[in-house]
Amino acid sequence: MTLFKSGDRVSVLYLSIAQATCLAYNRFVVDVESDPAYDQRVWVEMPADCAAGRLLRVHSHPDFIDLMEADPLAAQTPGRLEANLNWHVSMTLPGSTTPNWPDGRHGEALRIALTARERAVHAAHVVAYIAALQESDPAACARWVAADRAAATEAAR
Repeated sequence: MTLFKSGDRVSVLYLSIAQATCLAYNRFVVDVESDPAYDQRVWVEMPADCAAGRLLRVHSHPDFIDLMEADPLAAQTPGRLEANLNWHVSMTLPGSTTPNWPDGRHGEALRIALTARERAVHAAHVVAYIAALQESDPAACARWVAADRAAATEAAR
């Protein structure tokens, strides 16, 4: 069983106010505590539509929560590849930050700026994820590239 820590990037199953059961990618673990049945209770920051509110408490069971990059690239689904790719792209941008919760679920998130070196590491991941998505699902990769180009064109205007 995976043991989680604050700051881990995860996917988590949750109840959405608007769409019933959903899988959220690229969420962050805020806090953890021991649990006799499942090893851990994990608090995850959630999208605004989460019925449980801004923090969701889940048991550390793989049916509910998993590390975003737990599986090797070749074993990831196209949806997970694309979610990881999008996150790594966002981490390459100047001014990109990652969250940190020094006070766990009882405090607010601090945003920590990435260094140029950290952004370069994410850029290398982007290349690997594009190649993996192309191998796994060429049509999904083509859609991702087209959307990325369209976004870049729009941003340049």
